[in-house]
Amino acid sequence: MLKRVVSLLWAVMLIGTLNTYAQKTTIWLVRHAEKHAEGAMSNTDPDLTADGGKRAQDLAAVLKKQKIDAVYSTPYKRTTSTGEPAAAARQLKIITYTAKDFKTFAAEVLQNQKGKEVLIVSHSNTVIPLAKSFGATVPFETLTDGDYDMLFRIVVDKDETAKLTISHYGAPHHTTNIPAVFKQ
Repeated sequence: MLKRVVSLLWAVMLIGTLNTYAQKTTIWLVRHAEKHAEGAMSNTDPDLTADGGKRAQDLAAVLKKQKIDAVYSTPYKRTTSTGEPAAAARQLKIITYTAKDFKTFAAEVLQNQKGKEVLIVSHSNTVIPLAKSFGATVPFETLTDGDYDMLFRIVVDKDETAKLTISHYGAPHHTTNIPAVFKQ
């Protein structure tokens, strides 16, 4: 009888631990990979360069062991091409979003993907506002045009407290330095 009670208590504790863990939502946020230069007469929706294609593959490799449940991208070639290898590896369809109302978008992601891991591919001028919309404290106000290799990881707890860590992936290609307290 005592053995049964102890087993039941262990089961309840295990379920409680798993439930608490499942309430954490992890957001992987990146800027699109290297794109072809845009000139005054060029395409406003450029493809990735060869280096950008390699970086997209590197992103998929870095996230290989993560259980990504959804991939979001703006509707541009450079963002969808960056997220495609990670999505394809999981047989996921990319979910398109518009980078306008960051707070609403973040709330929808947290509601629809609660307890899951999500990859969001964005742009140099929207990565920081998106990170802030998920509640993260960010160490800089913008990314430069040369910042392509940063991988932002935002873990949002069940109480909506967000913790940000940042790492680099693929070939080095950045001008902004990550403060040590944010390094993953």
